[in-house]
Amino acid sequence: MKRVTGLAAALELLGGPQPNDEGVDRVVARILGDVHRNGDAAVKRISGELDGEALVSLEVPQSDIDAALASIPAETREALETAAERVHNFQSAAMPQSWHDDDRHYGELVTPVKRVGAYVPGGTAPLASTVIMTVVPARVAMVDEIYLSTPAAGDSLPHPAVLAAAAIAGADRVFKIGGAQAIGAFAYGTETVPPVDLIVGPGNVWVTAAKRQLFGHVGIDGLYGPTETLVVADQTSDPGFCASDLLAQAEHDVRARPVLVSTSSEVADEVEAALKRQLTVLPRQSIAGEAVDTNGVSVIVASVEEAIEVANAVAPEHLCLAIADPAPYISQVRSAGGLYAGKYSAEVMGDYVAGPSHVMPTGGTARFASALNVRHFLRFMPVVDLDSDGFLAIARQAAVLARTEELHGHANAAELRMKRLIGE
Repeated sequence: MKRVTGLAAALELLGGPQPNDEGVDRVVARILGDVHRNGDAAVKRISGELDGEALVSLEVPQSDIDAALASIPAETREALETAAERVHNFQSAAMPQSWHDDDRHYGELVTPVKRVGAYVPGGTAPLASTVIMTVVPARVAMVDEIYLSTPAAGDSLPHPAVLAAAAIAGADRVFKIGGAQAIGAFAYGTETVPPVDLIVGPGNVWVTAAKRQLFGHVGIDGLYGPTETLVVADQTSDPGFCASDLLAQAEHDVRARPVLVSTSSEVADEVEAALKRQLTVLPRQSIAGEAVDTNGVSVIVASVEEAIEVANAVAPEHLCLAIADPAPYISQVRSAGGLYAGKYSAEVMGDYVAGPSHVMPTGGTARFASALNVRHFLRFMPVVDLDSDGFLAIARQAAVLARTEELHGHANAAELRMKRLIGE
């Protein structure tokens, strides 16, 4: 890990989000255009060119989903059901409600989108948990139709745990399409895949570029890059715990960013030593080790307050306060995808069973974006239902503002009603 001291040096090293890759954008634009024009045929052809094996069909039959659910080990099913229950309960508690003020004659109608497409990456790990984290919040929001897409080549099926999670979470249909072509199919619709209103879920650079290009034609939850974890440590922190939290994210991707911000150089030394020890027994040590060596940063600061300043400026996906007493500092946190306070609030718990969705903003976008939640699947429609008295109470002000802006047609629409009610 690279080591620096202080806020300024940390920000110079950590920098901001990476610029878009124009080559990726061009290829993705061609893929999306092909899918738009040629539907299923394009999806199958593109998938075959990329995977080396043409897709036979695009949809996973319900019988295969049911068989996957029956085939997984009992403990895996119980773990998925626990995760789904906790996510459901968390999102239910956060569910906004429609409201109306009878005295002021206004309110808000909260309604779900009709169709959602959830994307779950393939790659080197079967991300069954991501199915739970994307589908369950949509189910809580009472979305009518929830579709899942995850890659599989040829006539093979997605991993059984992924299909089982789809059944447990309540996905209505599952498609075995990956990459930008999956995002295009969700956005435009094909002969097999219905078009959706909103696309959610993480993905690689191709998926992210497709979501960026299609925003406006279809809703998106966010643009996700490599995972990030920032661990704040003090002299009381457990170096082994801190190292394990950093490696838990580093093993996802060689581009993952593990960051330690410590008030103690001695603790930072111990964490780095623990990283080396734990890497030796980690099956994905080549991935995690490259992430630590290439992107890992150790920052030494003078106080926990300064560590929080670093975190707020970086706006990491995951912020872990692995300190003796995190409670006084929680209110100081302004920018993080998710906050994990205390040494037993390990980020891995958030990944799987704590309750919030693990789909979180990356690349500094936590400055303005939030973790995927039930609100992403809802629309908030203002409702105004003035009666004559309510109208008259504010109509003059509306007319004055309209004439101030020299929009006399606006003013006339208010004044005509005023004349009808109270005369000239």
